[in-house]
Amino acid sequence: MTNHQSRRFIVSACLTVSLGTALNAASEDWPQHLGPTQDAVSAETGLLDDWPDAGPPELWRHDVGVGFAGTAIVDGKVFLHDREHGVADILRVIDLDTGKALWQFKHESPGRVNYPGTRSTPCVTDTHVYLSGNLGDIHAINRKTKKADWSMNMWEAYPDDIQVFGYGPSPMIVDDLLLLTPTAPEDPVVIAVDPKTGKEVWQSEAKLTADQNQTHHTPVVRTIAGVRGISCRDRTHVYHIEIKTGKTIWSHKVYEFKDGPHVTIPPVTVIGRKQQYVFVTNGYENGSVLLEVKAVGGAVTFVERYRIPEGGQVHPAIYHDKHLYLNINENVNLRGRNKQGGLACIDPNNGELKWHTKNEPNLNRGATTLADGKLYAFDGDTGELLLINPSPEKFELIAKFESLKPQGNKNNAWSPIVISEGRLIIRDHRQIVCYDLRKKK
Repeated sequence: MTNHQSRRFIVSACLTVSLGTALNAASEDWPQHLGPTQDAVSAETGLLDDWPDAGPPELWRHDVGVGFAGTAIVDGKVFLHDREHGVADILRVIDLDTGKALWQFKHESPGRVNYPGTRSTPCVTDTHVYLSGNLGDIHAINRKTKKADWSMNMWEAYPDDIQVFGYGPSPMIVDDLLLLTPTAPEDPVVIAVDPKTGKEVWQSEAKLTADQNQTHHTPVVRTIAGVRGISCRDRTHVYHIEIKTGKTIWSHKVYEFKDGPHVTIPPVTVIGRKQQYVFVTNGYENGSVLLEVKAVGGAVTFVERYRIPEGGQVHPAIYHDKHLYLNINENVNLRGRNKQGGLACIDPNNGELKWHTKNEPNLNRGATTLADGKLYAFDGDTGELLLINPSPEKFELIAKFESLKPQGNKNNAWSPIVISEGRLIIRDHRQIVCYDLRKKK
């Protein structure tokens, strides 16, 4: 694992920007989907406690193509996965401080899918950028030569006839392996390839069942009940998989199979002093489940502590100060900003909703990220960015402003919020914008 795949803190007593303003922050890179620990939680500190009416200082803004992909930030550079609609995938590399375009990699990839645009966050190491396009193209882009050292197409290697929503998993590096996700029925749930060559190292023992496919779930590393492994999901099961071999440590069925083009996205959230509780959430009226995983003498057992009807379709639940925070918008309640949606605080002990914002605010399928004791949320409809005090007592809005002007009645901006080096980056289907969150010293 490279420096950028482990949590890295850079504590600076005084950072200097071009205007000579002294700033103070503890910062880290954001090298992959959902950040260093793949849970939408940042270790950044020294961030603004409040915002003016117009929001925190805007550093730069660029026009971009249609997309849902998050960004990665490494070594003061922003790695954006963009797409020229119906024509090509593009990796754009931007200077974090100035917004200057540094270089790009373009790959011709003609074709279209429903909900067009990019899906996958780049995975960045010291030497390479790993990219997956919405038509299944995988690239290992050399940061020095700015060319692909190798490329493959997931749907050529693992054919899938159901490609309606495109290929959505983000690539992920763990222990010198690149994890990728096939999508067709009876495919392995995850495969590992050599990041230097693209050659397959193993296929997971766990396979998708014959009646389902999945196109958007990104594998993550979790330690559950004392065992570190790869956590994966399909439409019905949760899997814990050995990193070195792909063998199944355990699997457990959490949902019944439902017909229709369901897309599984959120990774599990692991909580508890012994990391033995696994919170699973999904859309499509599946709701959320808390499992207790018990590992004794080599045997693994499961206890379902509770099941609630509220579920999050796109983003994971965030655990903070003994409570879970989840945007519960999904297909069933999304249209018309239904009051069943919105942000909720959940008591993980019993599943009780401590509060629920419904339409005030609703958030659509917008993202949430935790940093420096504050919750950041983006309303995927209105384009508003919100700063929230995550209190279980009540919803406490600190500040909000219109960050990205919505397009017509529906913006459908679901990109993850990225916070790195004291900066916040969010995008919709037309623009990407960077804000300075650092406190002045």
